Amino acid sequence: MQVASREQVAVEDALQRSLMYRFLSVALRPPAEGFAAAAQDGAWRATQQAARAAGEKVAASVESARDACAGLTPEALTDDYHRVFGHQIGVDCPLYESQYAAGEVFQQAQCLADIAAFYRAFGLDVGEEVRERPDHLSLELEFMHVLAYREAYARSHHGPDEVALLVDAQRAFLRDHLARWAPSFSRLVVRKTSGPYGALAALLSEWGAAEARALGVGSVDELEVTPADAPAPQGEPFACGGGACPLEPQS
Repeated sequence: MQVASREQVAVEDALQRSLMYRFLSVALRPPAEGFAAAAQDGAWRATQQAARAAGEKVAASVESARDACAGLTPEALTDDYHRVFGHQIGVDCPLYESQYAAGEVFQQAQCLADIAAFYRAFGLDVGEEVRERPDHLSLELEFMHVLAYREAYARSHHGPDEVALLVDAQRAFLRDHLARWAPSFSRLVVRKTSGPYGALAALLSEWGAAEARALGVGSVDELEVTPADAPAPQGEPFACGGGACPLEPQS
């Protein structure tokens, strides 16, 4: 029997992590056809593999989310999405990082600028068809998907310096952004609904905690911030259908 090398295991781990982030990114944007396609058996199996590596709590959350979403049509998911998050920018459980602990306009601008700088540093921009702010949860999750996927590729095709750069970027983005506000977001959603989006938010919470431990950024309880009494971000509603990637290479 052939035994996988440590580096082969690391490549597979990065690929599985990238698939989990991609799944969550699609799941937490307006569903249309995107999540209906992502939530097929193959996608659930991929998330189950990543979840098992992350621990029992994440694996159980995947099963709960799968059960909650089973049999739902794209129309039913869309109705539930709008009920939970609103048709425009919601205030009960906002999907934008800048609405968490960024009460002043200057702080919000700084938050958006920092996120956009992360994207640009890796040659990415928000897709023109998306018409969305860079601090939308789905885009931040998509960015982590890209970084983890590139890590897997770098482990197979590049040297340790490129791998270290990508791992450090994941650690920094999680520490400075996702791990600071996604826990509050998840708790607000779970408090509001026990339906499919409540189950998906619970999965996001468990996955984020596991990632924080794995990447060594500390406890999410220490990093977490809470929603600020801030004006809602201005901009057009998220419009990314058909499973298109919300982040794309810079032109």
